[in-house]
Amino acid sequence: MVKHQLLALLVIFTVTPYVEGKSVSSSLWKELDINDPNLSKNTVMRQCERSLKYAVNELESWCEKAYRLGAWEALLYIGYHTGDGSRYVHEVKQRAANDEINAIRKLAWLYDDGLFIENNSTEAARLYELYLTKATDASPRLLKRIHYDLAKIYTKLEDWPSVINHAEYVLEHSEGDGSEALARELRDNAKTKSRQ
Repeated sequence: MVKHQLLALLVIFTVTPYVEGKSVSSSLWKELDINDPNLSKNTVMRQCERSLKYAVNELESWCEKAYRLGAWEALLYIGYHTGDGSRYVHEVKQRAANDEINAIRKLAWLYDDGLFIENNSTEAARLYELYLTKATDASPRLLKRIHYDLAKIYTKLEDWPSVINHAEYVLEHSEGDGSEALARELRDNAKTKSRQ
């Protein structure tokens, strides 16, 4: 009797998470016909993004289709999946060279993180600064994020006046999201270092 109860509990604890996991993933992963001519670029791109988590075996198909439809960011997901981001890096570099504003920002991010490309803080800072000069319609939240990233980059480069400048921007545009504490720490550290 005890063995049957233990077996029943084992089945419940083993099957229940699987069933719950399937229902959650099925609500986030929609089974769509990849050959449906009525699928929009945005729908295909969403499938590409979601496939990274919910249907890895379908990722390359969805992301290649998204790329063919003009969503060049799909190459990033292929790079994550395969470990080879060279196509994404090439695309971003080409678009940045053509002065595409979002490509400039994404290339700066790649250089800052060293993702699929050698880390280069100087180039990341240059590109983020270029983005700031060209970003006439960027959201205030994105601008604040870039200034914070620049403060961190300039900390690595030990360019204390620039750290202070960008951290001050974050502090002046604080929204109570916690970024001000991080920016204040960067600024105060930079002020201390600049006096040494």
